[in-house]
Amino acid sequence: MDIAGWNEKYRSGERGEEDAPTVLVVEVASKLAPGTAIDLACGAGRNALYLAERGWAVTAVDGSEKAIELVQERSAVRGLEIQTKVADLTSPNFAIQPDAFDLIVIAYYLQRDLFAKAKAALRPDGVVVAIAHTSESGEKWNEKRARPGELREFFDDWELLGEYEGLSRDSAHHRPVAEIVARRVVSPVL
Repeated sequence: MDIAGWNEKYRSGERGEEDAPTVLVVEVASKLAPGTAIDLACGAGRNALYLAERGWAVTAVDGSEKAIELVQERSAVRGLEIQTKVADLTSPNFAIQPDAFDLIVIAYYLQRDLFAKAKAALRPDGVVVAIAHTSESGEKWNEKRARPGELREFFDDWELLGEYEGLSRDSAHHRPVAEIVARRVVSPVL
């Protein structure tokens, strides 16, 4: 779906009522000290809001202007400060400041070339949480779905803190998913 389609979904109210953060983000954030976080393809901000409520300095980025408006409205109602940005993540000009974040969340969005940018944006010992839909049994694979083991391949040189493939653990999603939690480990200089 293109950005105009997502704007329409958020404008119509078809998307945006999901307030509960993803199960994986809750699990990971509960084990980390708050720091800086960026939620890429944040949608209406359920993960960004959750992190900000727990003391994280959060940046929420999405291509949909309407989704970002929802994040701004929801954060204002809750008295939270979240930096927001409308950006086309697929643009070759999209960049993330290097070594800027302790946590990067990419939930239910698969853009393979985004992983290299996300990895560079993490500070040493920073963590990436990524969730992508996978093909259902008997369904033909397409580029919007992760292949079995594919997320692990993007982080093969990182410390894997968690990995899961199977039915989504989030009530808002009914498709199978792949989840990965990976930490950036920097080798000591000898």
